[in-house]
Amino acid sequence: MGKTSSVLLGLVVGALVGVAVGLLLTPRSGEETRLLLQDRADAVLEQGRQAAEEKRLELTRQFEELKQPKA
Repeated sequence: MGKTSSVLLGLVVGALVGVAVGLLLTPRSGEETRLLLQDRADAVLEQGRQAAEEKRLELTRQFEELKQPKA
């Protein structure tokens, strides 16, 4: 598994554990908890999108470098 995959997996697992602990220990109402969970899920998805875009750009750059003729 690559470094990026490991980071993303750790991010997802950490987020899930955090959500589970938060649900068990929170004194919030159900509506507040749902809103908080939605915000956290949105944040995790956005981080995943950013990581994917960064990786895409890196791979595109590497591909372009490999296409260049060698001197």
